[in-house]
Amino acid sequence: MSSPCIFCQIAADEAPHALVYKDDDCCAFMDIHPLGRGHVLVIPRRHVVQVTELEGTLQDRLFQVARRILKAQRQLGWGIQGTHILLNDGKAANQTVPHAHIHVIPRESRDGLKSMGRLLLHVTGLFGPRQKPAVLQQQAESLRHEMDRFQE
Repeated sequence: MSSPCIFCQIAADEAPHALVYKDDDCCAFMDIHPLGRGHVLVIPRRHVVQVTELEGTLQDRLFQVARRILKAQRQLGWGIQGTHILLNDGKAANQTVPHAHIHVIPRESRDGLKSMGRLLLHVTGLFGPRQKPAVLQQQAESLRHEMDRFQE
């Protein structure tokens, strides 16, 4: 039976997604409403709403994967000028999907106005424009290739 949580469905391969990384504990995929090129979400495969519901080793694993993704993004030239690693942990912190997740968002110089508008849509739950699935798949493939080149 399918879970009503979209991130649980993605973790179980029951919903379409552009996979960047998967292991027994977590997975990472492209955000369909990206705040910038290469925006990735890292989630625990087990459903929890807030990251503090996870044991410390699994919390550490999520951030370790986020760091590997950041390194791969930089190898691709994404986020060279900066990156947001963002955890909206709970409703009061504008968490719009009730499943713990870390955003890894490459930033570029002078993308502030465009990003701020999209960020406002994200935190209101409207999310903004969707990226084309083919673009997300290509970005995910590029990230997977870079991640395969190094281990942590």
